[in-house]
Amino acid sequence: MEFSDNKPIYRQIADHACDMIIGGKWTPGMRVPSVRELAVELGVNTRTVLKAMEELQDSGIIFPRRGLGYILTEDAPSKVRESMRREFFGATLPRLASEMRLLGISPDEIRDALMSLS
Repeated sequence: MEFSDNKPIYRQIADHACDMIIGGKWTPGMRVPSVRELAVELGVNTRTVLKAMEELQDSGIIFPRRGLGYILTEDAPSKVRESMRREFFGATLPRLASEMRLLGISPDEIRDALMSLS
């Protein structure tokens, strides 16, 4: 995984976990990789991974189970999807609209471009 400078690493790790959930690689009820496993895999400090896991736990996406580690909640995919939708409509879309205004791109041009992608 390549980390970027525009977002804290722990947040990028949490986003990576969400991508794994949405992509179906991590399924509801499964044990997710341990903090140590992820730290080694991603080449980061365990504290950084732990902070990401705490964020996922606070969001109700994972929960700890003694002796097993973190488990994915049954409704994790829907929670992740809803969170990503909020991010899209709250941050991504406003940035896109601002850039469209700056570049003089109309909504019709965006619609046509989106239609050509499908």
